[in-house]
Amino acid sequence: KTKSGAAAALDPLHRPFGFMSENFRSIPHEKAEAHTVLRPNGVRLKIYRLIGPVQDGPVLLFGHANGTAAGSYIHLLEELARRVTVFAFDARGHGGSSAPATNIAADYRLENFTNDLEAIAQTVCDETGNAPFYYAAHSLNAAASLRLGARAGRVPWRDSVLFEPPVFPPLSHPLRALAEERTKRIVKRCRNRRSRWPSPEAFVEAQKKKPLFENFETGRLLDYARANLEPTGEGDTKLACPPEIEAAIFSAHQNAVTYDGLVDFPMPVRFVASAPDPDDGTNWIARIAPEITKRVSGSTLHVVKDTSHLLPFEAT
Repeated sequence: KTKSGAAAALDPLHRPFGFMSENFRSIPHEKAEAHTVLRPNGVRLKIYRLIGPVQDGPVLLFGHANGTAAGSYIHLLEELARRVTVFAFDARGHGGSSAPATNIAADYRLENFTNDLEAIAQTVCDETGNAPFYYAAHSLNAAASLRLGARAGRVPWRDSVLFEPPVFPPLSHPLRALAEERTKRIVKRCRNRRSRWPSPEAFVEAQKKKPLFENFETGRLLDYARANLEPTGEGDTKLACPPEIEAAIFSAHQNAVTYDGLVDFPMPVRFVASAPDPDDGTNWIARIAPEITKRVSGSTLHVVKDTSHLLPFEAT
């Protein structure tokens, strides 16, 4: 495919991290150095610096979607690492980061992801000094960045590219009922997900013909499987983001606080969205994208045809 999708939209440190010895990483040692960022209540977040040819210059931090740890995007990240220094991270509950489970409803609120993103961004800034700093994110961490800017009135990056942030509209909005209905379906599907698999390859064979993954580019589903299935120590693998946590994240992000605050976001954003199917229209996030774009002053919207909410895996 041509560079009309995710990579094109993102076209805008090499200060060494120490390698970590923790058990699981969504991006393997040979592709990235890793560091841990400590958060309250003992939560440990894994942050990666892609190994690439760029030693100085612009820095890009990439944030992933719910249920898709940083390594899921390795094809896109490695392509970008040929031009800029790329950092990525596993959000709480994902990949090599902590997955607290004592109070799931509280631990996975949007505010926690927003605070985590602020801490991750500060870590990158501390490591890279005055290098030009940019941000890109898909879904969950795209929404977290909007919440951060609306809440604080500032963000640490110069520019951002956000792929379909799920910004819930207020109760009176025409798309609210659809957003709630689709979220209920997704939550149910998450809770029913099979958690353990013989191997990433077995996962790919079982999933590759399902509608959710049918538009993935060659190799992207295996990238996803390897980034999100960790060894159990018993000869098989399990989801690093447990189904109950993935479901809780979707359930917890249904208030309109981010929508209401978008008018206070401190800078224009480059939004990227799929094209809503006129005969289906169930992707409420794509349908609301033009309105979200207008609410953030000066922003632009790039629509990628023949894609879905998972467009970074379909058009890179």
